[in-house]
Amino acid sequence: MEKKKISWITPDSFLDTDLPVVKALSDVYEITWIITIAHGKSQDDENFVRMQLKECKVDLSFYYFQSRIRSPKHFFEVLNLIKRLKRTNAELYYLSESFLPFGVILYKHLLPLKKCIVPCHNVTTPKGARKAWFASYYTHKWLNTFTNIQIFSKCQCEELKARYKGKNVLMTYFILKDYGQPTKEIRKENLSYVRFLIFGNIIRYKRIDLLIAAAEELYNKGKRNFKVRIAGNCKNWAEEYAPLIKHPEIFELEIKRIPNEEVANLFVDSHYFVMPYQDIAQSGSMSVAFRYNLPTIVSDIPQFKEFVKDGETGYVFKTQDSHALAEKMAWIIENHKSIYPNLCANQRQFVTDNMSLEAITKKYITYFDKL
Repeated sequence: MEKKKISWITPDSFLDTDLPVVKALSDVYEITWIITIAHGKSQDDENFVRMQLKECKVDLSFYYFQSRIRSPKHFFEVLNLIKRLKRTNAELYYLSESFLPFGVILYKHLLPLKKCIVPCHNVTTPKGARKAWFASYYTHKWLNTFTNIQIFSKCQCEELKARYKGKNVLMTYFILKDYGQPTKEIRKENLSYVRFLIFGNIIRYKRIDLLIAAAEELYNKGKRNFKVRIAGNCKNWAEEYAPLIKHPEIFELEIKRIPNEEVANLFVDSHYFVMPYQDIAQSGSMSVAFRYNLPTIVSDIPQFKEFVKDGETGYVFKTQDSHALAEKMAWIIENHKSIYPNLCANQRQFVTDNMSLEAITKKYITYFDKL
C-alpha cells in the first residue's frame, strides 16, 4: 500500500517537539521534512537531528536563513520556502513554522488550507511573555486562518473550543522530550544535598526571581543541604537576576543556550524540577522533567493541574509567593529520603498512562488518516 505523503516544516526552536514525532511516524508516512535554522545559529541542531534520524526514511533538509526577520530579504526567503513546500504536492502539510510576521498570508495564498495542520502551543499568551501583544494578535490570525489545529493540553484545548468554532482539533500531550542518555553516571541517593533544577529560556513570566528569593530565604534560615541549578539562556541576567543572588555558593548557574547533548546531564543528578511560573499555556520543559523522572514543584495556576497532583507526582505552592515556595522546598529537603521513591514511581506511572510515544503516535495517525 502506498504511503500518504506529508510535507513537514519546523523551526529550530520547535525541534524538540517535532523530532520524536517525525521519527515515530517515518515508518507510516512518506515524510519530507524541512527544518529552518534562524539567522546566525550554528550547525549544532543539524548534527543532532541527523544523528537521531540516521536509520529513518525521512527526506530531510535544512534551510539556514541568510537574513534577520526584520530584513526585507526575509520575506522572499519565506516565500521561496513555502513555494518549495507547495512543489512537493503532498497530501498533508504540517506547519510548525509560523514565519512571523507574514507567514499566515503566504500560507493562505500558496497552500490548500484544508490539507494543512498547524500546532498551537499557546492559545492564550502568557502574561509577561516577550512582545505579548503581537503574539496574541498573530495567534488570533493563525487560529482564524486554519481549521486543522493541534493543541498540547486539555486546558488549552478548552480555550480553543471556547474562542474559535468549527475547528478540527487534535489534542495530544507533548511527547517526552528526549535528549538521549546522560554521559555521566551518578547515584542521586548518595548525594549529601538536594538539588532543585530549573531549565529553559529565562523569561519574565517564569518567575525565576521567586526561586532565587526562596533559596535565599532558606539560606538565611540556616539551610545548607541544597543546591539550586539554573540553566538556560537569558538576555537580561546581569541586570535583572544576578543582583538578587546574595549567597552564590548555593546556586549552580549555566546562563547560556544549553546544547542538546548537554541537557541529559543537567537532569541526571538533579532531584526536583521547579516551575514557579505566574502564567503559561503549556510547557515543553515539563516534558523533559517527566522524561528524566524528576518530580516537579509547580505554582498553583490551573494549567499545571492536569500534570501535577500535590503530594503524588510533585508539589504545588501558591503562585507569585516566594515564601510559600521556600516553605515547600524546606519541607521537601527535610523529608526527601522518605518521599522521593514514591514520587518518582507515581510520575513514571503517569507518563506510561498519558505521555508514552505509542499512545500519542496513535492519535496522530488516527487524525492524519481522517483528513
